[in-house]
Amino acid sequence: MLKSILQYILVFTLLFLLGKYVHLAILDDTIPFPLGKMYLFHYLFSLGICILICYLAYADILKEQLSLIYLATLFLKLIFFAILFKSTVFSEVSIPRIDRFSMLIPLILFLTVEVLFISKILKKI
Repeated sequence: MLKSILQYILVFTLLFLLGKYVHLAILDDTIPFPLGKMYLFHYLFSLGICILICYLAYADILKEQLSLIYLATLFLKLIFFAILFKSTVFSEVSIPRIDRFSMLIPLILFLTVEVLFISKILKKI
């Protein structure tokens, strides 16, 4: 389990650092919202979800409900994102489409890696 957790930390940290700085370099810091904080949110939450599911899988606690627990944590992730970034997501200021798409890039990156790790965990059960 420790090896898996270290792998999650390494992969998500590399994804966070590369994704954030490459994305900000491409956009030249001309975005009207805190993209770095969005990357940090997805980094911490995705890492936490993977560690939680890994722990529950190895501890034999609620093994049969792991997929439902994952769906619940995914739902909570979206709710917390909307709460933390409500001024950006629900603002009355019109955000151009390319900037709206830039908000989705961290979600897509981290969700893809998260799903790969979770599916790997669930296949082991």
